[in-house]
Order: sequence, then C-alpha cells, then structure tokens
Amino acid sequence: MKKKIAKKPETSPVRHLQLELRDLRRELRTTARVYAQRLEHDLAVTRDALERYAPAVLTREQLHRVRDIAMVVRNRRFRPEKGRRKDLRKIENLISDLRPLVSDE
Repeated sequence: MKKKIAKKPETSPVRHLQLELRDLRRELRTTARVYAQRLEHDLAVTRDALERYAPAVLTREQLHRVRDIAMVVRNRRFRPEKGRRKDLRKIENLISDLRPLVSDE
C-alpha cells in the first residue's frame, strides 16, 4: 500500500517574496495614513490658533502677521496629481513654517 505524503506549505523563494511584498504594502498604507493624519492635525492646530485673530480688531503687528501667513499659503506651488515626495515635503515644510507665525504673539 502506498503511503500518502502530506502536502507541505509552499516554501519557494517566490512565495516568501510575495508575502514580504504584501507586508510591505500594508506598512506603506499604514505609514502614509499616519503621516497624513499628523499633517492634518498640525494644520488643524494652526487653523485653530489663527481663529484668535478673527473676532478682534487687529493691531498693526497682528495684521502684518496675518498678511504674511496669507502670502505664504497663497504662494504655494504643488502638483498633487503627480503624487511626488517633493510635494509632500513642500506641504510639510509649509505647515511647519506656519506654526511659529501663528503661535508667537
């Protein structure tokens, strides 16, 4: 009588690489999501800090500060449709440059 050989899980290098690539994809998505959440949080904090300027009559210094912030934001140049790291870096730098402008009085 012939003995049945149990099938072993596939251990080929191709299968291992496929599993690693699947894990890499998961890590990419997680990293991108957390990165975007952090930038959105920083932007929300900046926006909330800017709200203190809204209801009051602005002093000359505050008016200049708001004008400077508006110019920095208005002069941004991105091409989000290209999905480049360069644009992400510019967005991150812009957000980080806005925080001191808004938080210092």
